[in-house]
Amino acid sequence: MAQYSAWKSALDTRLEGFCQWSEKHKLVTADALSYLHRARTLLGGDQFTIACVGEFSRGKTELINALLFSDTTKRLLPSQPGRTTMCPTEIFWDPQQPKNCVRLLPIETRRSSASMQSFKRIPQNWFTIGFDPNNHDSVVEAIGQVSASKMVTRKEAARLGFNATELEIDEQTGQVQIPTWRHALINFDHPLLREGLRIVDTPGLNALGNEPELTLKTLPDAQAILFLLAADSGVSASDMTIWRDHIAGLREDNCTAVLALLNKIDTLWDELTPPAEIAENIEHVRLQTAKHLGLAPEHVLPISAKKALTAKVRQRRADLLQSNFPQLEQRLAECILRSQQQIISHRLVSNSHDMIVNTYNSLTRRIDDSENELQALMQTSDTGLDQELDRQREKIRTAHHRYHKQSLSLKTSQRMLNNQRTSLLAPVEENKLQRLSEEAQERMNQSWTTMGLSQAIGDFFDDVDASINHLIREVERANKVLSSIYDRPEHGLDALAMANNHKLNITSHRRRLRNLENNADRLRRSLNSVLATKSTLINRFLATLVKEVNSLFSDLRNDINNWLQDALTPLTHHNQHQKKLLEHHMMRLGELRSQTHGRKDQLQSLEQALQVLSTARGDLEPLFLEVTRTPEARPVEQAQVVSLQQARAQAQN
Repeated sequence: MAQYSAWKSALDTRLEGFCQWSEKHKLVTADALSYLHRARTLLGGDQFTIACVGEFSRGKTELINALLFSDTTKRLLPSQPGRTTMCPTEIFWDPQQPKNCVRLLPIETRRSSASMQSFKRIPQNWFTIGFDPNNHDSVVEAIGQVSASKMVTRKEAARLGFNATELEIDEQTGQVQIPTWRHALINFDHPLLREGLRIVDTPGLNALGNEPELTLKTLPDAQAILFLLAADSGVSASDMTIWRDHIAGLREDNCTAVLALLNKIDTLWDELTPPAEIAENIEHVRLQTAKHLGLAPEHVLPISAKKALTAKVRQRRADLLQSNFPQLEQRLAECILRSQQQIISHRLVSNSHDMIVNTYNSLTRRIDDSENELQALMQTSDTGLDQELDRQREKIRTAHHRYHKQSLSLKTSQRMLNNQRTSLLAPVEENKLQRLSEEAQERMNQSWTTMGLSQAIGDFFDDVDASINHLIREVERANKVLSSIYDRPEHGLDALAMANNHKLNITSHRRRLRNLENNADRLRRSLNSVLATKSTLINRFLATLVKEVNSLFSDLRNDINNWLQDALTPLTHHNQHQKKLLEHHMMRLGELRSQTHGRKDQLQSLEQALQVLSTARGDLEPLFLEVTRTPEARPVEQAQVVSLQQARAQAQN
């Protein structure tokens, strides 16, 4: 994580350096600078999220404790017998939010159909408990609230979405035990979290079923999902329900990295059983688990989170290796590298790098031409100097005229693209989605039968699908227009490759929609078990569903508008940069032609102008070399497990 954070920081510093170079030398357009700013914003907002999913008592909490172990906080979350995480918990570091505190949302908010995201925007709904990160007792006392529970009547539990038959019952009062809190947000200044790691803990099937936003947003947003199972039994029926309803689809449709963890292998260690037999039994469960889940065997890892934590606390290397925890950290490191590759290949970042390369190459060509022109002038006699200056000015004027015509052509091309705006935005306009959601809500209100509810959700997605299919057709038309623009010979660039790199692509949005549809289908199939008392849950599910589709449509509108603004940026940047260089040189030659100074002064003036360009190129060269240098591959397998303090010291050096 330290290397990941340092890599992002270096990438941002590189783009910042290009912005500063542009401000100094005035050779980059305002549009290009705006593009660079958006690329830097992308880097600043990126986090690496790990979601821990599994039934109660699978060891998710202790796993997080082992991942977040540090010298100051040995066990972050409560993990003693009878104390476990009762509500979904997000652990992160955000210096813009209240620092070192736990924010808790009361379970009673489940009576509302409002989404979790809505509650996150209203601080008054949350209880906040601060803690001192340097005081272990203070941290434990505050964060221990995530395991708080209380007793309520069965009727109240059902109203809040719980199945009373699955809850602990007080035989004397007949009341049942439920979580005190619905959701917890822990903003903690911790070395790993400070580097951009975010961890989500989901407490069992009940929470996933009653909190639609976990399934529709939180899990799909995670880069990696750790699915915890019991090492002694493998996949249980409830485990399979979680896998089928909440994880398998993300792995297949969202390309999320998923690791199944057979936790608590230490319970299988028996002094009376030969080690080889124990290893054989664990391997048998691992292979059977992989078969049941449809995973490659290497994605199923037997571990002992508890053994790993104690080994880290007591600094016992042999015990840590026996827990198999380094192998898990190894797999997560590979996921981080994959996330790094996705960032570097993002259009905003890759195009910003292309901008640096193209600017440097353009400067080099201009310097080479200027050196040739200066050489020609130096070889010209005093009487022929004015004629040579006139010849060079005419040559540059011709080139400038060519770029000026190209500039006018690009403005016409930009208008052609802008003409696609209305047809591209029409299928995903805000008013259209609002109308579709209102119609779906009205159909649901009119029919509370299983078939009616299922039909209402199905009709809503049929309408959304029709809108997306309409958009796909418009995207294809817009991309044809873009290809025709890039294919014009006057641009002098690799037209085919650049056009393909800058086409409007909504594949990720379609994948998000498919995930939402899959989750909605699972709800429709399970509606036969939905009781009237769960009407609030159904309303909340639909509200969350509509909110996520609305977010999808909003992202599509933003991406379309950004694409219309940026699609021709490489061409316009190249054109404007060339024009600026030519104008600068033509003005210098014009000044020389009108000067009454002698030949020596005129040539010296040209040499000074050439030196200005050479200085600009020299200032840009370090960034150019960083972008074009092939990075040395450091195999993940060679990485060592070191302390956080050691890793941070290495990153700083």
